[in-house]
Amino acid sequence: MISPAVLEQPGRWRAIGLVCGFLLLIAPSMPLLWAVSEPSASASGLGSGFPSALGRSLAVGVGAAAGSLMVGLPCGLLAGLYRFPARNMLLGSLALPLLVPSFLWAIGLSNLRIELGLPRDSFLSGASGCILSFAALGAPLVLFAVLLAVRSLPQSQIDAARLAGGESAVLYYAGRAALPVALAVSLLGGVLSLSDPGPGQILGFSGAATQILVSFSSLYDFELAARQCLAIAGVVLLVSTPLVWSCARWLAVELLPLNVAPMKPRHWTTANWLGPTLLGLAFLVIAMAPLAGLTLPVLNRFWLDRVLETLTRTGGNTLLYSIFAGVIATVLALCLAICAARVRSLRIALFAGLVLVFVLPPSLGALGTIFAASGAPSWLDPVLRSHFTVGAALGVRLTPIAGIILVRAMGATPPSWALAAAVHGVSLTAYTRKVLGPVLAGSLAMSVTLVALIATADVTTILLLQPPGQSSFPVTLFTVMANAPESMVASLCLSYIGGAYIVIAGIAAVSRASKARLFQSARGC
Repeated sequence: MISPAVLEQPGRWRAIGLVCGFLLLIAPSMPLLWAVSEPSASASGLGSGFPSALGRSLAVGVGAAAGSLMVGLPCGLLAGLYRFPARNMLLGSLALPLLVPSFLWAIGLSNLRIELGLPRDSFLSGASGCILSFAALGAPLVLFAVLLAVRSLPQSQIDAARLAGGESAVLYYAGRAALPVALAVSLLGGVLSLSDPGPGQILGFSGAATQILVSFSSLYDFELAARQCLAIAGVVLLVSTPLVWSCARWLAVELLPLNVAPMKPRHWTTANWLGPTLLGLAFLVIAMAPLAGLTLPVLNRFWLDRVLETLTRTGGNTLLYSIFAGVIATVLALCLAICAARVRSLRIALFAGLVLVFVLPPSLGALGTIFAASGAPSWLDPVLRSHFTVGAALGVRLTPIAGIILVRAMGATPPSWALAAAVHGVSLTAYTRKVLGPVLAGSLAMSVTLVALIATADVTTILLLQPPGQSSFPVTLFTVMANAPESMVASLCLSYIGGAYIVIAGIAAVSRASKARLFQSARGC
């Protein structure tokens, strides 16, 4: 009988499990190294236009990072420190870009440019339009990272700053404490833009991700696409590694429950109008302009029949891909969390590795899987050429999101539980079923749901790996947008955004109900 105490004891199995887990996470991309090392591979380098395209993508990434920092930092400070009217509703609205494909905002900007009668080279297209689209994703990332950083500050430090200089001192010192995290997250958001071809395809910007898509789908040059993908991965790792290490050290300490009283948001008269104004302006910049561009064409005609037909045809595939991704990512993340949650050095290594895996181009694993499938026998089709393949690739790529959730959940469980169970002779199986499982059930459900929602918005992986005729809703929208009427594309986009917002509202309602039940139970005790 295995004792539950093994979960709290040090041992080599933790490091070995962590190494095996990361080998599994990078396994889909390893075949690319074999592809570019074959003697038959073309020796034409990266292509004549790829270096300049990569330079343009880097410039767009820097611009998106700067915009994300300017919008996300002040909004995160106010939302973390104070309570004000419409706070939860605005935070939920600002989270919307994280759950929808980035090309939807690009479609909205393109439609808005047409409705306003602006030329093709206006600020709503090309590189500047891509910066706006990618900043819509980066700003919420910075906002919630700053909110988390501020909420992890001890209440005693907040009170000391308030006594020394009032609310201006609180804002100043809390901003200084959150600035390194905000800067790192904004730069990581800019790095993520390097591998996203969606906005560039729509707004007339030829970046590095677009070059990879053209090399694979138009030129049918797999080796060239593989070399370009590996080049982007090298740049991403070079830029991200120092940022990732600093973020990992912060996450390893601040993400887990503290022994001191955490900061609690309070009411402030100025925040009652400043908070809604600032977050409202952020929502206006991030989402209202694209949403306006999607709404104006729909005023002429809403293609309800086409929306229902597309949803009926692709809904099952979308659901399968997302469920597979959520379950696989959660299982992998739970195994990694068990290995690393109790050891600080392993937590740092885990968070660093997870973030590096997350910022790698999604085409890296997808192209590697395609290369492996091209030489595999037909009896491996259920693994390498099926719905499961798409879900597994998405799950491996999104394991970092599930990992952050589950490491925090595992870190919140007291070690005394497992030790007490071991003293009383409870087996590991019984402890997991009766104690650990129910405690982690909420976090596991949140992990599966969140990964499934984000996986649905990952167009690149599904586009490259989907079985013939088995498109998801976003991929179908991405493939028909060039030839379909603007009102029909806008109808599909608004339907997808509306569904994502309904899901966010549902998650928020369930979370509030759960907190209310816990509060009532605590009062009853």
